Amino acid sequence: MIFNKNGKGNDELRELTGNYYNNNNFSKIPGHILLATAELKKLIGAAVYQLAETAYNSTEPSHDNADLIPYVQLPIAILATFNMYRENDISHEDSGRKVKIDATTEKIPWQWQLKADDEIQMDKYYSAVDALIAYLDESGNSIWAASDFKKTANSLLINTVDKFDRYYPINKSGRIYILLLPFIREVETLQIKRHFGTDYARYVAASNLTEKDKSVLEYVYPAIPLLAMSLAVRRLPLGVIPSGVVRNYQSKSITQNASDAPPASEIQQIMDWMEADAEEMIEMAKIERNNSGAFQMLPLNDVRNKGMRV
Repeated sequence: MIFNKNGKGNDELRELTGNYYNNNNFSKIPGHILLATAELKKLIGAAVYQLAETAYNSTEPSHDNADLIPYVQLPIAILATFNMYRENDISHEDSGRKVKIDATTEKIPWQWQLKADDEIQMDKYYSAVDALIAYLDESGNSIWAASDFKKTANSLLINTVDKFDRYYPINKSGRIYILLLPFIREVETLQIKRHFGTDYARYVAASNLTEKDKSVLEYVYPAIPLLAMSLAVRRLPLGVIPSGVVRNYQSKSITQNASDAPPASEIQQIMDWMEADAEEMIEMAKIERNNSGAFQMLPLNDVRNKGMRV
């Protein structure tokens, strides 16, 4: 565990989150820390996490990976304390679940207030994960560079979060890019490679590209994020996609009842728009590659011919 060194776990959590009480009983939170750690490992990999934990437990203050420690600690601290707070909204006792409250000085929050706070805390967690991934990208960390995630990304046309964000804004979120990576790979493998065959490998290698190749790619690049987002909206829970990336599906009025699910028709409409735009870009790329120009709407008939084309 990357907390509670020298018995100062409460101080660490307080310093990182800003809202954890120093007089809390630390023994109640290790389980939440373990779960939050497991969640983070899914994104950055166990090897990268181990670098931070080894540096944390080291007696050398100038350990090579000392700068990595707070970047790894922050998202774990935010998610662990948030989950603990949510669990403590209701006490769990042998006689059943109860709500304990001092009626003179405390009030139970409305459901809409809890929902708003949930979103704030999760936004903080997502921002902390994005900061960690950005740090890893900028640091040139060799373990991160050799991770399965990086190997997969390097084999694709849309191989960085910046390139994805250039064609479909995701607030340059490294977390979202990692979540979308399987869909990006699926789109490139099943659709882009099918349309462009051996050219696809040349495009990925980005070596000896002609001016025509570059012109083709200007149409191919935008299509991939569109199709990947369409798959993500279809398959992922909307909660893992930040509001505004596709569309904010929350109820227009923030009230006690503001928990309506988005209509399926609206979700389908968004996917249809993205897929139609992507298909148009792919067709334009094929036209550019084949030098076929604009489609001739009317046949070129010659009055001297005995027959004519229709």
